[in-house]
Amino acid sequence: MSKKKTKKPRKSNKPTSKHIRDNPTFKQVSDSITNIRTIREVMPILEPLLNMSGIDVSGVNNGLHKVDDVEKKFEELKGLPDRFNNFFVDHGWIAYDNLNKEIALEAVEKAEAGDYAGAEQHLVEHFNAETVSTQLSFLCGLNSFKPRIRLANKALEDYKEERYHACVPVVLALADGLVNELNPDNRGMFAGTTELDAWDSIAAHSSGFGRLLIILRKGRYKTTTDQITLPYRNGIMHGTDLGYDNKIVAAKTWAMLLAVGEWAKKVERGEIEAPKEKPKETWTDTIKKIQEGEQFRKAANEWKPREPISLDIDTFEENSAEFALKEYLTFWSQKNYGRMTVLLPYNTFATNAAPGRIRKHFENRILKSFKFESIKDVGFASTKINVWLEIEEYGTSRSSIQEFVMYPQDAQGNIVGRNQDDLRWVSKFWDVY
Repeated sequence: MSKKKTKKPRKSNKPTSKHIRDNPTFKQVSDSITNIRTIREVMPILEPLLNMSGIDVSGVNNGLHKVDDVEKKFEELKGLPDRFNNFFVDHGWIAYDNLNKEIALEAVEKAEAGDYAGAEQHLVEHFNAETVSTQLSFLCGLNSFKPRIRLANKALEDYKEERYHACVPVVLALADGLVNELNPDNRGMFAGTTELDAWDSIAAHSSGFGRLLIILRKGRYKTTTDQITLPYRNGIMHGTDLGYDNKIVAAKTWAMLLAVGEWAKKVERGEIEAPKEKPKETWTDTIKKIQEGEQFRKAANEWKPREPISLDIDTFEENSAEFALKEYLTFWSQKNYGRMTVLLPYNTFATNAAPGRIRKHFENRILKSFKFESIKDVGFASTKINVWLEIEEYGTSRSSIQEFVMYPQDAQGNIVGRNQDDLRWVSKFWDVY
C-alpha cells in the first residue's frame, strides 16, 4: 500500500505584510497590550461597574501597572527580526523562529555600532556543532526530513571536524531536496520560480527567504579559487566556486537549512495560508485574561512540587501528568492511534487529520513495553517524565529512555495551572523516535 503524501501548499497571490513586525501573531499581542493600556486609563470608571456586574477585579490593577514593562520588552522582540534582516540578509543570514534572540540582538547591536565584522563573527561562533545539533532535533519531527537525518548527521560530524568541503554541499542538497518534496511544483529551493512564503512566518517572509534566495541563486559561471563568504548554490554545486570550504560559508549553510525547517513545518501543518479570522477580543475578555494571569501567578507562588512521586502506574492520580502519559503509551501499545491524539497540544494538526498523522508516524514503531523511570514537577505548569521504552521497528527491537515534558492546557490551548478545572495534559514531545 503506497504511503499518503503530505498535502502540498497551494500557491497564494495574497500579499504578505511588508514587515515581519506586522505578522498576525505580533499584531495580536500588540492589540492585547493596547487593550490593557486602555483599560488601565478607564479603570477608575470601570471598576465599580464591573463589580456591580459580578466581575471580580481584585488583582487586575496589579497586572495593569506592569503593562509598560511588558510593552517595552515586546516592542524590542517584535522589531528584532526586521532589524536583523536589514543588516544581515545581504550577507547570507535571515531571522527565523528558533534563532536565539539574545544572539540575534547582540549581533544587531554590534552592527548598529559599526562593528559588522564582529557581528558576523558572533553569529558564526554561535552556529557551532552543538547549536546545530540541538536545532536539528526540531527538524527531526518533520516527516519530510526523516529520510534526510542520516546524511544530516554525517554532515554535522564533518562540520564538527572542520571538514567544510564535505559538509557544505551535503547541507545545500538537503535543503534543496526538502523544498523539492514539499513544493507543489516539485522544484527545489534554488529554482527560479520557487517561493518560500508562508502566513505568519518569520523566515518564510518576503524580507527573509524572499530576499535571500535571490542572492544564493546567483549564477556563478567563472571558475575562481578565491575564498567566498556566501553559500552560492550554483557556484558550489557546479564546481566554479572552489573557495567555499570555510567556516563562515558552512555556518550560513546550516543556518539556511534550519530556517527552511520553519517553512517546512508550516507546510506539513497546513499553515501556509491564513486561517479563518477569530472574533475580536472584547474588554471583558482582556480583563478576564489579566484576572486569570494574576490568579495563575498567585497559585504558582504558593505551589510546591510533589515529593516523592510514585512510579507505580497503578497509583497514578487520574488528572495527573503521569496518568495522561500512561494512557498515551497504553494506546500506542494497542495501536489505538485515534485515542493517542489526547497528548497532542492544541491545534497541532486539524482535528480530522490528527489520527492519520499519528498513524503515519507510529505504524512502523510498535511499543512492546514501557516503564516509568522518573517523574519530577519542575513548575506549576510543567512535569518532566522519563520513560524506558522498548520499541519494535521494522522487525528490529530497540530500547531507550525518552523524556516527555508535560504541561496542562485548557480547551482553547492556553497553558494553565495544574489545579485548573477541565485541564488536559499534553506534550510537544509526543513524536517518539
